[in-house]
Amino acid sequence: MLTPDTLAPSADVAKFVTSRKMRFLYPLAAVLTCAVFLSPTAGEAQTAPAKLRPDQQRAVEIALQQVEPAMRPMAREQLSKTFAPFSEAQIAMMMAKMEENKKAAAAKPAPVAEVERPMTPADIEYNRAQYEPVIRKHWAVQKRFDEFASAKMASHCPGRDEYARYGSGWRYEIGQLGEASSLASWNVETNVEVAGKAYAPQDGRYSFDFSKVRLTFDETAVEAAIKQACSSLKTKGKEFLAKVDPMIARQDWDGAFKLEQTAQAGVSAIRTELDAKFAQLSPGDFSAIQMAMMNGKKVKS
Repeated sequence: MLTPDTLAPSADVAKFVTSRKMRFLYPLAAVLTCAVFLSPTAGEAQTAPAKLRPDQQRAVEIALQQVEPAMRPMAREQLSKTFAPFSEAQIAMMMAKMEENKKAAAAKPAPVAEVERPMTPADIEYNRAQYEPVIRKHWAVQKRFDEFASAKMASHCPGRDEYARYGSGWRYEIGQLGEASSLASWNVETNVEVAGKAYAPQDGRYSFDFSKVRLTFDETAVEAAIKQACSSLKTKGKEFLAKVDPMIARQDWDGAFKLEQTAQAGVSAIRTELDAKFAQLSPGDFSAIQMAMMNGKKVKS
């Protein structure tokens, strides 16, 4: 038996019979508020009669008016099973509730459709005037960061051969922290054009919030992070050479290989830590600009 706790807050039959997700797996009364009063009581028969009464059949037909034609056979069967246990008084109450909901829906004012006008050249320039300067400034600071970080890496970190041992056909090394920084793309003009087509709205004028885009970086903090990482790399390198040299002397190639793997794992951890600091200290990638352009607020014009 249905109870008030099992009922959805709507009495609109169409919400049940037009739901593709439910596929009529739940009884109609599950979405009828009035079913609180319509559910058969413990003393009433729970078995559906072989044939619906005229009032039950009329309720089914009215409910089916809001169902897609292709789904009506399935809906008819489910609704018939649902309405079968209801008495005449219960059907009447349900029909009254349905009519009440229908009148309430009809009384609501129709939504005012917003008339969209076509995008104009002036709209395009309005939007571009906001995002283009930011893209160019961001690209410029990215390029400056790339040059600065790469120069400091070359200055403070050891070269690739400093903590390596190699001979004819063999080499053991700890590796390096990474390649030169490359935040900036090869051409800022491409950034502007691609962003305008891919991320700029195409349905009017918008206001963009670029406050989260980083357009500066702290050179002192960046250099300090690089110096610390390079110092840790040198420590790892010295430890590696102290252990690998005896192994090479006694031709313990397997031991040297395993030592190299362990040392490179340690360097990888240093590299990960430096990458995390770069993410905080650098101008970052294009994502902040992208998100700002995709979340602009439309301006009435």
